[in-house]
Amino acid sequence: MKFDCIEKALKWLFYRYGGVVANQPWPFIIVPILISAGLSIGLFTHFRKESDPETLYGPERTYSRRHRAYIEDVYSNIVDEDMLARHKTRIGIWGQVIITPNISSNVLTVQVLNEILRLHETIMNVTFTLDGESYRFSDLCIQWKNECLENELLVLLNYTAENVVSTPLTYPVYSLPTGEILFIGTQLGGVSLSTDGRIMNASAIQLVYNLRHNTDDELEKGLLWEKQFLRTLEDFETDKITVYRQISHSFELELDESSAVTFDLVATVGVVIVTFSVLSAVSFDWVRTKPILACLGVLTAGLALVCSFGLFSFIGVPYANVAGSMPFLIFGIGVDDMFIMISAWRLTSVYKSIKERMKETLEEAALSITITTITDILAFSIGCVSQFYSIRLMCMYAAVSVIFAYIYMITFFAACMVFIGHREEKNRHAITLRKVLPKKKAPSKSYYIFCAGGSSVDPQDYSNVSDSGLMIFFKKYYGPFITHWVSVVVVLIIYFGYLGVAMWGFTTLEEGLDLTTVGTDDSYLNAYYRVEESYFKVYGPDMSIVATEELSYWDTDIQDELENTMAKLEDSKYFHNSSLSISWLREYLKFLHFLGITNPSKETFLQVLREQFLSIPVFEQFVPDIIFDSTNSSIISSRFYVIGKNLVTSVRLGNMFLEIRKVLDTSNLELITYHGYAPWFMEQFIAIRQNTILTLSIGISAMFVISLLLIPHPVCSIIVTISLVSTIIGILGYMSIWNISLDVISMLSLILALGFSVDYSAHITYAFVSSSAETRRERSIFALYSLGAPTLQGATSTILAVSVLSGSFSYIYRTFFRTMVLVISIGATHGLVFLPVFLMLFVPIKNPCRTHAKTADEQDAKRYKSVYLSRDNDDIRELSSFSCLYF
Repeated sequence: MKFDCIEKALKWLFYRYGGVVANQPWPFIIVPILISAGLSIGLFTHFRKESDPETLYGPERTYSRRHRAYIEDVYSNIVDEDMLARHKTRIGIWGQVIITPNISSNVLTVQVLNEILRLHETIMNVTFTLDGESYRFSDLCIQWKNECLENELLVLLNYTAENVVSTPLTYPVYSLPTGEILFIGTQLGGVSLSTDGRIMNASAIQLVYNLRHNTDDELEKGLLWEKQFLRTLEDFETDKITVYRQISHSFELELDESSAVTFDLVATVGVVIVTFSVLSAVSFDWVRTKPILACLGVLTAGLALVCSFGLFSFIGVPYANVAGSMPFLIFGIGVDDMFIMISAWRLTSVYKSIKERMKETLEEAALSITITTITDILAFSIGCVSQFYSIRLMCMYAAVSVIFAYIYMITFFAACMVFIGHREEKNRHAITLRKVLPKKKAPSKSYYIFCAGGSSVDPQDYSNVSDSGLMIFFKKYYGPFITHWVSVVVVLIIYFGYLGVAMWGFTTLEEGLDLTTVGTDDSYLNAYYRVEESYFKVYGPDMSIVATEELSYWDTDIQDELENTMAKLEDSKYFHNSSLSISWLREYLKFLHFLGITNPSKETFLQVLREQFLSIPVFEQFVPDIIFDSTNSSIISSRFYVIGKNLVTSVRLGNMFLEIRKVLDTSNLELITYHGYAPWFMEQFIAIRQNTILTLSIGISAMFVISLLLIPHPVCSIIVTISLVSTIIGILGYMSIWNISLDVISMLSLILALGFSVDYSAHITYAFVSSSAETRRERSIFALYSLGAPTLQGATSTILAVSVLSGSFSYIYRTFFRTMVLVISIGATHGLVFLPVFLMLFVPIKNPCRTHAKTADEQDAKRYKSVYLSRDNDDIRELSSFSCLYF
């Protein structure tokens, strides 16, 4: 059965195309440059960024987004002028500070509190000017009963530090003489209690300042206040306390900051890649060495980046900070393709014309690049359907960049190869462009070292063979070594050990983006998160439980069902007990009992609720939690709150979110849960695993189909797919060992792994089945000889491209570096170590090589083989004809 029809057609097409490029190279150089120049204008005229964390990192089409839409619709009468912090449906606009003492271990001393009150007064006086008017916090604050929401602890002390001495503070709640209970669990941290429950010592205080944000005008003013808030606190001078600060937009500001810093490294990447490419292309043959061509290969990748970013700017697709890693990736891919092109050129006969050499180069190299480009684009296309907008953006940028890199490689770079080929044909020096003599005819030692190179007219001259030293190493040393039976046994032991460790690591893999790592290492935000994690994770967040249907709250069965649901959560290890939960129904039933009302009718229940209970000041806090219909004859929705417990890590926070969903799903009532952070930060814990499994499953299946179509051997397609699965397992397992969580950033790298892993496996596998060698061992050696060098160079160039990120101060880019190192190193190890052994052990010997060279080509190939074999006696007894050589 034939599996090679597509491959035959592509090889024929590229063979003819190579002749076109060789005949008319200039259009293939000029047109890409003009296109790049035109698209680059978009970077200056239409470029825009997207930095909203919910938009970028929150999964779309989630329950929380639908729940928020329901709450904002049903509870639309609750506005910023009449609400408490727990009633907010979005993150909102706010500033927060955490204060720790420098002069003692206790923040509740008169001296420290006086300094804190001075800080509070400074914050209250933060002022900015807009359209000629000045605004302070009191002009913008969220209000309750026509007054700004205040920090309960400061209210409790009546803004007087000396009152702390005479006030017997209890924790986490304090009962006022009026009967009102103040919850201060989120305002004091590191608390030590006496035996009677009074506070003896506290290590930190947290103060929050909430601003209105319902209209665009309020949002604009709030953002200006936040910026002034940060500047004011940065300039605040004190030696008695340490102040840690945060605003609602700190997350995105820090991401932009780290992205800008990392983008400055692009120039460094260019220098590193150019240096590596030049060193890899340089040889002691001053005619066949290709330093200029290597630089042009890096330029090709640069043009592709300019085009992709410029095109997206023109069509209105925003840039996201996560796409800042794209230049590092595309430089690696572009240089990888360049090595394949150069390797293919070196495998053509020096006796042929430039046109024939370009035909053969593109016949083999362009087909290989096409396979890898298709797999990369397919992997990125799969990522484009992700629920995470940041992943979609990254994959769109990557896919289009890869397309441009591919087009420019077979046009711009191929045309450059034509001119380099003409220089070689005329035996001109690679740098000076002057004609030189072959090394065999060098008149002096200095001429031999610095000038000589190229071909002689003697067909038996060793210098006429253009194999690189790395290719000879794979053929003469590494190939025979790795395929020796002793090495095969060792490789199998190493492979199963690798799998065992990977599977163990996979079982310990954590999920979710940790907020404490989003900023740069020395940023004010990370400092705030670290202190918050130490002192303020015992209480919170307050998760709302919303009844979305009309319930007969006066019915004891409904009351029992609600109570049982709340009790299940309060008995969970993720929530505090009922003493801290907020339930209007519990308080109302106590109130009815106080009035002596038992088993009230519907009318009595609702009338007393509206006219008496909700009118009492201490119970007015429940007004925003109960929504009556237009006639006040039924309750269409209401909400309750449970308080999170010891949610120190992101993993525990995610488990809490899963737990509350699980409990509510088992209830007989229509209940949902919500918090302002749920749509993006909490939902990711549920979506990231599902998205990863779905994406990888689709990707692996698609890669199998592509392999089956483009690699003309079904067994090889299966082996490539198994290698891909093995690589993915390894990446996931070793991510855990390297302290990398499964989050949006690492998921991007897994998508990249789909393409890269197939690339390495497909290269070696295709070369194996294309060989006409007589034994499987000879074919494995031939595959390494023809493919090992560009595979190793490509892997090295990609790692070098991302290596500059290893020193980044940003977790996101360090994670990208680490995961890319895993992707490349594990993928390349499969291609260069494991796969040659597995192909030798399991693939049938029948030769599926399809294309047969013409008689002249066969004679030329035989002459080449006789030259090569005459100078190098090793285990390969027969090389395939040029039409079957890969690269």
